[in-house]
Amino acid sequence: MKYGIVENHKFVLIDDDLQRLKNTLPFMPQYSVEQIGIYDEDQIEQGHDGTWYEKGHAPQRPLEEARTEKLAELEAAFDTASREAHCTSSVGFEIDADEIANRNIEGLVLVMQPEETTLFRAYDNTFHEVTREQLETMRKEIVVNSQYLYQAKWTMEARIRAAETAEALKIIVVTPGTLEELANSFMNTAAGHTKASIVNG
Repeated sequence: MKYGIVENHKFVLIDDDLQRLKNTLPFMPQYSVEQIGIYDEDQIEQGHDGTWYEKGHAPQRPLEEARTEKLAELEAAFDTASREAHCTSSVGFEIDADEIANRNIEGLVLVMQPEETTLFRAYDNTFHEVTREQLETMRKEIVVNSQYLYQAKWTMEARIRAAETAEALKIIVVTPGTLEELANSFMNTAAGHTKASIVNG
């Protein structure tokens, strides 16, 4: 429940405390207690300018401005998702899948002999003895994981660019988590197709 005074569908005063609103009136002599109306939450809405309006009268944010902001959100989310990337390796445990992990594995592969093993720190900080061949497998998996993350970003970007209203943009949720989920769904779909091809082949 809100109490307020409206001019041209825009609230010049609004408060959820009637007495507090009345206490403001002496400082605004052009308004009186008789002008105060009572409004339910579903009768009012806040515009992108931060001002309150009667429902259906709030000005909408310009589409291109909203789109630019959403694309910036996507970039920030993608940067975070890339930095915090991890994946389940076919070697048998979860591994970091960011650019640093890729470089570290590349370095190990370069200095190891084919028959050598080394201790490797997994995503959960446990240690595993791995071969050079297993490291090469992990490196490929990191690259694949990165490709699907990019695919998720491009898909989300296409949705943002295709949105025709600010409202449509608002319902597109862009977080590192949603990007990771989308990337995983692409990966699972691709894995399903590969299995089907093997069976059909």
